Amino acid sequence: MPRLRVLLRAAAIACVTAVGMSMAASAQEWPERPIRVVTPLAPGGAADVLVRTVGEELTRNLKQQIVVENRPGGGGSLAAMTVQRAAPDGYTLLLGSAQTHFIAPLLVKDAAYDPLADFTPLTIAAELPVCLVVPASFPADNLKEFIAYAKANPGKLSFGSSGTHTTHHLAGEYLKSFLGLEMVHIPYRGGNPAMTDLLAGQIPVLVATLSTTLQYIDSGKIKVLAMMESQRSSRRPDIPTVSETAPGFAVPKSWLGFLGPARMPPPLTQKVHAELVKAITAPGVRKHLEASGFEVATSKSPEEFAAMLRNGLDVYRKIKAAARLGSE
Repeated sequence: MPRLRVLLRAAAIACVTAVGMSMAASAQEWPERPIRVVTPLAPGGAADVLVRTVGEELTRNLKQQIVVENRPGGGGSLAAMTVQRAAPDGYTLLLGSAQTHFIAPLLVKDAAYDPLADFTPLTIAAELPVCLVVPASFPADNLKEFIAYAKANPGKLSFGSSGTHTTHHLAGEYLKSFLGLEMVHIPYRGGNPAMTDLLAGQIPVLVATLSTTLQYIDSGKIKVLAMMESQRSSRRPDIPTVSETAPGFAVPKSWLGFLGPARMPPPLTQKVHAELVKAITAPGVRKHLEASGFEVATSKSPEEFAAMLRNGLDVYRKIKAAARLGSE
């Protein structure tokens, strides 16, 4: 029996060693063929700008083609489930977002995946701060005055967003709940149509990405009342946050980032993370992304990105409960 235990232990050690060597070899050889990056949005949107810009840099660095596959639909869940089912070999990645990993799993019934267990976080790529804006003619110049006006006119205000169950929609619903305001949600098919209606006076309030609103803020056509996150935007630190007027309010940052299927080997995960960070932070890529309205941000490690996902999901669970939103 002792001899049998020794043999079994030796066999187990040999097996672990072989697996470890196989993982290391897999990471060392990656990539040997084109890499597919699945995105949850249609061509031409913000996500497409980011993934194609970073993809071009990766193609140059890795000498392998980055193939972008647009899979819109299901609140981002179609793209996420495509990557969920892929092999964890580094050749299928997801351009994820708060939509795919916070909102869809909580509010879209057909989102049949676990946002944490079914993916390997790699790195965040950019942040898209969200703000509250009104037309230049609106009878309030700051958030305090806006709150007073809204409470004096219950039910008379509506707020637009880029669509139902988007980060902008939930930010607006949470603001209503937190401040005790009565406003009707008006969903649009994207931020640009919503901005068009705000400028035309069709809606009095809009929750939107800062990059969508900046040119109109700077031209004086609209007024920005506050940023929705816990911290001021690094791009526009002059704009106060909601929490500076209403302490305790904040929504998680709206972000875009890269993930792989679950169970990617650690050596491969580290290598893919390093190559992504190198591409995202390349001077030409950073300059182009910042000019397109992104705030470039990368994760120091896959583990740091994973922690951000866990924290964000917890906050959105609270937002869902506070805003009394159900799954659809």
